[in-house]
Amino acid sequence: MLKRNWLIAAGIALGLGLALAAHAQYSEPDNQLSIDRLGYIQPGTYLAGDRVAFELVNAGDNYLLRFRGAPEVFVLYADHGSLGGRILKFDSGETAMNIAGWGGVTLYTDQAPQGLPAVRTGDALPPQPPAVSTQDMQAAASDEAERLAYVRRINVQFTTDWNALSENSLARAFAFDTMENAARGIERFSGGNAQREAFAKRVSTVMIVQGSHPTLGLSGRTLMVSFNPGLGFAGRASSRAIARALGNVLSH
Repeated sequence: MLKRNWLIAAGIALGLGLALAAHAQYSEPDNQLSIDRLGYIQPGTYLAGDRVAFELVNAGDNYLLRFRGAPEVFVLYADHGSLGGRILKFDSGETAMNIAGWGGVTLYTDQAPQGLPAVRTGDALPPQPPAVSTQDMQAAASDEAERLAYVRRINVQFTTDWNALSENSLARAFAFDTMENAARGIERFSGGNAQREAFAKRVSTVMIVQGSHPTLGLSGRTLMVSFNPGLGFAGRASSRAIARALGNVLSH
């Protein structure tokens, strides 16, 4: 079974100059707060490029991103950027946001890969896992199969251990979330004819299973997608990560 493998020059004189300038500016105790706030990521609601609204909230060392009007919650992983900035990446390894040392925010999307400047517009509450019944999830499984048949001409069924989920609302919530991300990831991956044909030829069933961490792999013609409800949103792969993993599993 394939394990996630996502996670995702200046000269000496210039480097010394920047270091000395930073030391001179921040060496006093009164300036310690300024040092700590370099690349500070402020949670809240944002508007990027006057048209893309999104929410960003803390989740331990990570961040949760959700675009307005879209159901998917993305987990973003922080990394150091240049000159005191921060970079937030999707679990697929692609850059989602760049936070400059002085606090400026840039959002990167499929439609705007060059980046959109974003401004904070208010506060945001942490997203919650979806509250669904077993019947809700079974209905959604049928809906997703029908949708993929319509938009991608792919015949695939979604299933899981329904009995195991019937008495565990948390596991059921993240199993549902994993299934929805899997369906979105399949749609994202199969946009090209070669990818669609490769998927249709090798996959007939998508099985959502519990595991220690998010994984994706093939067992016969069954695509096994695992999740860990104990890890919250970080315990399942995003649609972007699933699409990328499908490229590896199916050699596309």
